[in-house]
Amino acid sequence: MGNLPKNRTRNSYHNKAKQIRKKLIRKAKIKKDFYKTLIFDFDTNIEKTFASSLRNESEVEKGRKDQKDNIEIKKSKSNRKSKPNPFYKVFQERERIHREKCAEKESIREERKLYKQKREAYNARRNKTKKKLMKCTYKGQPIMKSRIDHILSKI
Repeated sequence: MGNLPKNRTRNSYHNKAKQIRKKLIRKAKIKKDFYKTLIFDFDTNIEKTFASSLRNESEVEKGRKDQKDNIEIKKSKSNRKSKPNPFYKVFQERERIHREKCAEKESIREERKLYKQKREAYNARRNKTKKKLMKCTYKGQPIMKSRIDHILSKI
């Protein structure tokens, strides 16, 4: 070790650090590209469904004819089969999870709405009985008629 220059260990450390940094950057780029394709395909599927719901039937038929023409042109250009999308299962799973989450959120909203309605009805009844029980004469004495009616209504 005495024959090695002083900065030898430092350079080897920095080289190793550079290698690790390059690997991390490469992995991050791959992940970024993957998620871009996920988002792009998911958004295009949504746009397609939205656009198809807006078009009338004649436009849909014209679009189908155009698609058939495009397919025939593509077939004539190349006879080989197109590769299946390797992320198809991931897309399907993602859409299924998205639908489940939306359904779950909707059910929670309905439960909260029902709870809120019940709570408002309970508070309205409570305030009504409270007003009856709090009635007083002009001298501040409680009116017993409403209190007795309340007690009899419980029986």
